Amino acid sequence: MGFAWMFLGYVLLLGTNFKIFGVALDVTPDVVGFLLLSHGFSVASRYCDCFKISKILGNVGIPLSLLYLIAEVSSSLEIISFSGDLIFAVKYGYAFFKLIFSLCLLYSLYLISAQTGVEKLRKKSIRLAVYTALFFFAEHFLPQVLSLAGVSLEASKIAEIQMLLNILCILINATLIFGCYMWICLEGDEDMPDNRKHKYKTPFDYFDKRRAEEELQTTGKKHKKK
Repeated sequence: MGFAWMFLGYVLLLGTNFKIFGVALDVTPDVVGFLLLSHGFSVASRYCDCFKISKILGNVGIPLSLLYLIAEVSSSLEIISFSGDLIFAVKYGYAFFKLIFSLCLLYSLYLISAQTGVEKLRKKSIRLAVYTALFFFAEHFLPQVLSLAGVSLEASKIAEIQMLLNILCILINATLIFGCYMWICLEGDEDMPDNRKHKYKTPFDYFDKRRAEEELQTTGKKHKKK
């Protein structure tokens, strides 16, 4: 279904910016994340139309995130001099795009959960859409909120809290994607053979095995009742 690619790609949108040799770099580059997400949407689109908008925004996110990365590195190395207003506009414009993308992704997961009848994931997608909007507000309006509360913090501390809020938001939403990977299986795919050729084990192999064991136990209990 492509959920594994979506999970890996979305986690890379963490926005973990650190200074390395004086250059501010995102150690989880968004452009790689959007590439993985787009691949996941392409796979999922073979089964349903739930990811149509997410796929479009994911493809848009690839060049946008690449341009944003180039702008960040150029500004950090002082290759190009940007005005403060332009930096502010680019930063918040890109952040707003990521918000819209996340909400669209959650809506896609809501649709696929409703379509497959996984009620707990459908309800969770609604909750996470609200949490995502609240996290965005808390992250980007944190200085104003602290000022109104009479709290004074150093700019570096505020930046650390903002990065933490962004990380928490991404990780919480990623749990929904992982839940879809665990519990959503479209009709006709239940008995699909595992054609993977790799010999090494990944976390997804472990959870696939766990899910198969739970389904086997459930089937066994049903037969005993009969």
